[in-house]
Formats: sequence, structure tokens, C-alpha cells
Amino acid sequence: MVKELCWTQLKDLFQPSDFYFETIEQISGSDTFLGQDEAINALNFALNLNNYNIFIASEESFLDEIIKIIEEKALFLNVPEDLCYVYNFEEPNKPKILYLEAGDGKILQDDLKEFVIFLKNELSERLKSLKLEDKKQELIKDFEEQKNEILEKLNQEVKELGFNISQVEGGLAFSIIDENNIINLEENSNKIKQLARIALDQINIWEQEIGAILNNLYEEELIRQISGPIHILKIKYKYYTEFIDYFDNIFEDILEHSDLFIENEDENTEVLKGIFPIMNKSNLSEFLKRYEVNLIVNNSNKKGAPVIVAQDSDYRSLMGSITLKDTVDISSIKAGALQQARGGFLILKAEDIIERLGGWQAIKQTLNSGFIKMEDLKNDSINVPQILEPEKIKANVRIILVGSSVHYDLLKNYEPSFSKLFKFRIDFLDEANYTKEIIEQIGYVINKQCKKEKLKPVTTQALLNAIRKTQYRIDKISLNVEPIYKLIYQANSIAKDKITEVDIENVDKFNKTLLNKINNDMKENYKLNRTLIDVDGSKIGEINGLCIYDIGENTIGHPIKITATSYKGKKGIINIEKAAGISGSIHSKGVEIIEGFLGGRFAKTIEPSLNCKICIEQNYASIDGDSASSAELYAVISSLCGIPLKQNLAVTGSINQYGDIQPVGGLSEKIEGFFKACQQKGLTNDQGVIIPYQNQVDLILTNEIIEHIQEGKFHIYPIKRYEQGIELLTGESARRVEEKVRQVLKLMVIK
Repeated sequence: MVKELCWTQLKDLFQPSDFYFETIEQISGSDTFLGQDEAINALNFALNLNNYNIFIASEESFLDEIIKIIEEKALFLNVPEDLCYVYNFEEPNKPKILYLEAGDGKILQDDLKEFVIFLKNELSERLKSLKLEDKKQELIKDFEEQKNEILEKLNQEVKELGFNISQVEGGLAFSIIDENNIINLEENSNKIKQLARIALDQINIWEQEIGAILNNLYEEELIRQISGPIHILKIKYKYYTEFIDYFDNIFEDILEHSDLFIENEDENTEVLKGIFPIMNKSNLSEFLKRYEVNLIVNNSNKKGAPVIVAQDSDYRSLMGSITLKDTVDISSIKAGALQQARGGFLILKAEDIIERLGGWQAIKQTLNSGFIKMEDLKNDSINVPQILEPEKIKANVRIILVGSSVHYDLLKNYEPSFSKLFKFRIDFLDEANYTKEIIEQIGYVINKQCKKEKLKPVTTQALLNAIRKTQYRIDKISLNVEPIYKLIYQANSIAKDKITEVDIENVDKFNKTLLNKINNDMKENYKLNRTLIDVDGSKIGEINGLCIYDIGENTIGHPIKITATSYKGKKGIINIEKAAGISGSIHSKGVEIIEGFLGGRFAKTIEPSLNCKICIEQNYASIDGDSASSAELYAVISSLCGIPLKQNLAVTGSINQYGDIQPVGGLSEKIEGFFKACQQKGLTNDQGVIIPYQNQVDLILTNEIIEHIQEGKFHIYPIKRYEQGIELLTGESARRVEEKVRQVLKLMVIK
């Protein structure tokens, strides 16, 4: 005798009277992680394992809480070094990386910025000291006097030859004193050229001598002026031994380009530019950029290790990039998420790593090499030559991937080294036992969101209704609160003073508007007998099965007529859906299992000559799944023994070859579908559904169905074995049914 389910087993386990609060605003709680104690302990353990990268299988809605846990751990870790790129004097296209204690990077950047300002604005003024200026003017005066003497002497000599001399742009010009004496030009031209060459050579020698003297004076003063600041920098950063060479390189580079640091704006500037190379000036500001420091990671004022949540997971966002502009220098280098997370944790969504270009390649390359190397992604769609090759950075970063089990399996199957790189996996629960404590915690979490959005107060019954709308098991609750909050958020728009259970019900109806037309069409089809379903009486070889359709985000269930016919033959059981090409592999497997059950149960000692055809009537689409296999078996047995099956019952559940009933999905929707069919065709108070006993906890039924069960007008029968089902459907004992089957099969024995 099968005991049917009582309505008390189907109603909500809790009522508003079970709680101390009338609205969720009154819930006192803390920011505890819903039902995840074991996962949190595992995460804290894994975070203590040095160099272990972690994969967390979790709902995305838990990400904020996971980040909080990691941030709390990071607070107790050391603040990592600052990262600075500086000019490489030996290989200018390969900037060098400097590691400094947190805060020192900003100080170094500011110090070098001040030094550059000194070089740009103050140095030239200091080089214009009174002493140097007097010496320069004295040298210029000597040069001009000597130059005038040479030119005067030359003038006297050429006059004796009948010519005058004058200075013009680009050299000297000669003119004839007596224009009537033309012959003098031809006779004395060679002599004049020789005299002019001698005079110009003398002037050039003087230029070089005075230029060398002045250059030496300026270089000596330049050395004196920059030695002090460089010495101060060396002392200030003496604990960074690698900086000594860097500061020496700056010193030598300034001397090598000393001509850039001299300014002259007096009337002799143009003359001196030609005479003294040191006085030529190019774009000093552009040149001085090489002495600036690019602080790509600044950890000053940080507490603990960094926790970076990557907003983008493509190759360059992770590894860093070089900004393309008119002039590419060290200031063009931008840190990526890996550099920012160095010394701490980088949290990535597994889905992004899989989808974004080069994301996994960046992670794999960094973890395998131990370095973050900024370079162009191979085979990128944009082919830009790499102008700078920044020095690679020691990685020292731990990666936390957050995703689903599907993402984990995908990465593990795609990348052989994945398990080696990510040695620890933590699974956060997606459900918890349905208890008062967990309901209160969910209410507390949702209330925090409601306060942020300034929603109306939510009553206890509204919370319970919203939870029930998202439940898929009566004894379990999803720890993803987003669907619950979504219902409450929508209900806020139609609520008056408070969000009540009525508001939740109305919102749920609005969300299922798409199903209304389908339900109305079904009702009409039942009414007009376009869909042939019987909900009372008995028939041989016919049974009500149950199926579901996914429509958008919703699922709808409805009954289907399954028929079986049997007769003499040698083909065994024939799956009409398979013959028509619309049977999925799992459905076909279910039919094969039925044949195995019948053979094991009835044909161990005989070989019957049997044909049996199974059909899901009025089905013209592809069908799959084995949830109808028990119903199909009952139809076959009825067809063989001639005992009719009750049409007031519908059946769902799969079966194995030994007659055990197995659980299936979509129970609530299937039961609701049959209940609506019974309503349309006429309730008889004895109608109901036979289900696998394991599925009792999966029933989240409407209040209307529960009320009919409470009043004894609708019934649900959980069964473990096929015998229980055949007895419910036939009203006969399973033994008598099987005896009749054997009698029929003996008549079909192959002789």
C-alpha cells in the first residue's frame, strides 16, 4: 500500500509567526557569509599556503564576500615594493626596473623631478655667474680685438695691391680702388687669395682656442654645479646599491650633452653659436625626460598587500601596455593588473580569462616564468612594432580565479598545466538547508540591498514568498540571493506602504505573462479535445505521462498520452519516436532499459515472439530524457496483459532494468500541468500523480494545489518500485498482473 503525501509535507516549513520580526528591517545580524563555513575555512587555509594559486568554484554573487575575506588576509601581509621604470643609458629602448620600499618610489620620482627642474631652469642661471660672465666677455673682447687686428693688417696689404676689403655675410669681399686699372685684378688675384686665406686661418685658430678655453670653463662649472645634487641623491639612496651606477650614468650623460645646458641671450649669441659649440641649444625639455622616473606602481600609504580585482582580463590589461603617442619614452609605460597586484592577490573571473584575447596566455606565461614581461601579444590583430622593451619584473603574485565548475573543467581539459598552476580548488556551496537561521541571514543581506535602493519595508511573509518562488527543493534554499532580491525590487514598484506577499504574487504573475497565452491555448485544446488526454476512466495500453518545456526563463509542464500496442512478431519493442527520427539518445536508452526489464522479468526460460510499439502521441518535435520510461513500461505491460490503466493518474519517473524507480527533474511544473488539465476537463477528487519517492523534497507546489491535497481532492503518490506503480494504476496486485503477462507471452513463444 502506497502512502500518499500529506499537505503538511508540501507547505512552507516556516510561517511568519516563527520569526521575531514583522519586516526585514527589524532583523539584527552581521555580515556573515551565508552557509559557507567550510569553504571559508578552506579559503583561509589556502591563503596561508605560499605560492599557491587558487580556483574558487562559486556563484558570482558571492564575489564581494570572497574579496572581503582576501582583503582581511592581505592586511596582515607586508606592503610590497614600489615599481619604477628609469632610462637605460646603455640600451635606451630597454628601460630598467627599480624596486623600492613602499613610499620610496614616490620620493625618488619627486627628487628626480626636482633635479630635472634644476637642470632646466636653475643650472643655466648658475652658469651665468658673474665670474664666468666676466671671463666670457673678456675672451670675446680678446677675440674681437685679435680678429680686428688681423683684418686691419689684411686690409693694409690688399690696399697696396689696389683693393679694399669689407666683411659680408658668409666671408670677406674685395673691391677695386681704381676702376680704370683693371689689370690689377688679374695680376694680383692669387696674391690676394693667399693673404685672405692666411687671415681667415688665423681667425679660425683664435676661435678654436678661445672656444676650448670657454668650453673648459663651463664644463668645470657644470661639474661643480651638478656634483652636489648627484652626491646628495647618492647619500639619500645609499641603501639601494644599484642606484649608485644609475646616478653616475646621469652625471656622465649630462657632461656628454653639456652643450644643451648653456643659454646666451646677449648680442653676441649668434656669433658665439658659430664659435663655441657649447652654446648651441636644442629641445632641452624633451631631452630631460630621460631623467624622470615613471612610478608605475605606488604603494605609499597602503596597508598590507594589494588585492586587485581585474576589471578587464585581456593580455595588455593584465601584463601592462605601452601607450602609443608622438614620442614614446618611459612615461609611455602603463602598469597592468599583474604589476599592481605584485606582492598580493589578483582576483580574476574565470569566464573573462577564457573569453578575452590572451588572458590565459598572460597568466600562464607569468606563473611559469616567475616574471611579468611587457610585450606585444603574438599574432595580435594589430601589428604595431614594439619600440620599447621594458625590463621584466619579478612576479611574486598570487592568482585567484573565481568561476563555475564548468569553467574549471574547461580550463583543466584545455590546458594540461592548469592543475599544476592552480593547486587548490575551493567549492562554495550554492545551497543550504532551509532553516530559520539561514532565512534570517538572507533577510539581513536583502535588507542591506533594499536600504541602498531605498525600497519600502518588506514583510516577513513577503520574504518567505519570494524565497519559495526561487526554491527548487522544500528542504533547501539557494544561497544566491539575487533572484529573491529581483522579485522584491520589482514588487516595490506596485507596493503601497510595505511590500507584502500579495505584491510578490502579482510580480510573479507579471513575470509569467509569456506563459499565459500558452496556458490558455492548452486549456482550449483540452476543452475541444484537440489534445487527447483522459483524466478519468481506464484504458488498456494508454497512460498519462508528463513532460516539460523550457520557454525563456520559465518552465511549463503538461501531460502527454503514451500508448503501447503488442502483437506477435520478432522485432521486440519498437520506439516509434526513434523510427521517426525524433527520439533523443537518452529517451532511446530508456526504451532499451524497458526491453531489458521485460526480458529479465518474463523471458528467462522462454523466447516469446513479440512486437510492441511505444508511442508518445501528438508529439511532433524532438524528445529526449528518460523521465517517461516508467510510464512507457506500464503502458507496455497493460497492452500485454489486457488490464486497463487508470486515466485519473499521471506518471513520471525513470526506471532501471531491475524495476527500481529513479528520480527525475521538473516535478513541480509537471504536477501543476496535470492539475490544470484536470481542472479544465473536470476534477473528480481522485486524480493525482505518481512520482519517484526521491523527488518528494523537490516539490514546490502552488497554494491552490496544496489546498486541493489538503481537502483530499488531489493526490501525490511517491513510489520506490515499479510494482507499486502498477498496483496503483490497475487496482490489481503486481503478482496477478505479471501472471497475466506470462500467460500471454507463453502463447507467443517461438516454436
